[in-house]
Amino acid sequence: MKSDRKFGRSGLTVSPVGLGCSRLGSVLGASATEAETVLRTALEAGITFLDTSNVYAQGESERLVGGAVKGRTNILVCTKVGKYLPLSKRLLLPFKSLIKSAVGGSKSLREGVRQSRSKGLPSSWEPSHLRQSVEASLRRLEREAVDVLMLHSPGAETIRKGEALDTLADLKRAGKIRVIGVSVDDVEAARAALADARVEALQIPLHPGLSDYDEILASAAAQGVAIVAREVLGGPNAINKAMLDGARVSARMVEAAATPGVSLALVGTTKPRHLQEAVSGF
Repeated sequence: MKSDRKFGRSGLTVSPVGLGCSRLGSVLGASATEAETVLRTALEAGITFLDTSNVYAQGESERLVGGAVKGRTNILVCTKVGKYLPLSKRLLLPFKSLIKSAVGGSKSLREGVRQSRSKGLPSSWEPSHLRQSVEASLRRLEREAVDVLMLHSPGAETIRKGEALDTLADLKRAGKIRVIGVSVDDVEAARAALADARVEALQIPLHPGLSDYDEILASAAAQGVAIVAREVLGGPNAINKAMLDGARVSARMVEAAATPGVSLALVGTTKPRHLQEAVSGF
């Protein structure tokens, strides 16, 4: 798989498929060993874009990604800031391995973790919080600069206020960030992001068969803003066993990556075989 797609106006290039790393190292996701295998498979397949966040797997996802790409300058790492772990979750971090072991053998405990996750995490857009988050991410990633740094699911009003993007712009001038981006959950927030000329990349949910973001894709293309498409199989609430058929996944990944305006499509998996199926059409 060639890494020759333009990543918006940034001057960088990417592969048509990127790996979503939200479940790598998490309680319900891949263990460290399994995650390392998935990451190695992705790199061997030619994937050059890895998507993570400071809160994925309580920071473990960033550590695993950082270890996998250490010393490799041809891989773009995208991480996100803004969300944080509340005190109740931070207090459990020393016991994460024990919790993972216990949850693995209990259906009820696994369901409890899923319900806890569904409540979401709090956010803070204060400049001091964002700066501290970026520095912590850099330590976990073992990098001097984040290739693509995105605000993690801000509302339209937060984006319009501009303070959070002011902070990212300062960090870019300081050499901590190469590309400024926003990961959004709705069209209004996407519009607000595109209205700020400092935004160079935008991550959007691109479910099959829906046209909600057509105007966003057209506007982004006109402005040279890179589009990272996520949830291209429909998101966790829409995926069914039929959709996970290897041939269907492959066809959908090709379709999503070929959507006008899309720079690359993300696939999230903890299984090397599923990843290989997803990129088999490229």
